[in-house]
Amino acid sequence: LIKILTNSRLIILTLIISGFWLIQGQLYQSMPKFVLRMVGEDANPEWLANVNPFVVVVFVIIVTQLMKKRSAVNSMLVGMFIMPLSAFSMSLGPWLQSIFGNEIPLLGILFHPYTIMMIVGIGLQGLAECFISPRFLEYFSLQAPKGEEGVYLGFSHLHSFISYIAGGIISGFLLEKYCPDPKTLPLGLSEIERAAYYADAHLIWYYFAAIGLTSAIALIVYKWYYNKKDKQQTV
Repeated sequence: LIKILTNSRLIILTLIISGFWLIQGQLYQSMPKFVLRMVGEDANPEWLANVNPFVVVVFVIIVTQLMKKRSAVNSMLVGMFIMPLSAFSMSLGPWLQSIFGNEIPLLGILFHPYTIMMIVGIGLQGLAECFISPRFLEYFSLQAPKGEEGVYLGFSHLHSFISYIAGGIISGFLLEKYCPDPKTLPLGLSEIERAAYYADAHLIWYYFAAIGLTSAIALIVYKWYYNKKDKQQTV
């Protein structure tokens, strides 16, 4: 653990990738409460969360074959730029609602506009994961000294530790500010007054989109800096 924590190259990479997993973690932190409060208590966020593994199972082999001749870091970059689009898509529920109202028929089923945009956003998350997750492990192992790949891979999920703690704290503050628990609202509110408390709930996803975009740009800088440094060392 000390060897990993004192390897600045690996720690910087871990912190950058944590931005991706922080957004991924919102499937289990922000999304369930957001959906229940914006769509209604009869919503099923657990079914929405299943969109992610479904997309991964369907597309991971296709993506792996598509990117097999590309470097691991370039594959990761594609996923890192898809991730902020995922969060931004989740914010578009009010826009879709303003066009189609509260019910949209699809495949013979009526969907709430927030539900549709959640499905789109979560689907994009799954696609991003196809580009990042397998290749991150490959890239992480390449940073290890010869013969110590297994030890290093054992610590490759430090990003989960960082992202779930940070993401949980951020999620708590954002939900309280923009999408509060109905039980905490004053009693006797009219429907209009109650709706005012949730008018900006979609802004939650702007914060996560910004985090994802920052992480993607940081990975570009990381790639440029260490490629330059590696070339200087081989000269």
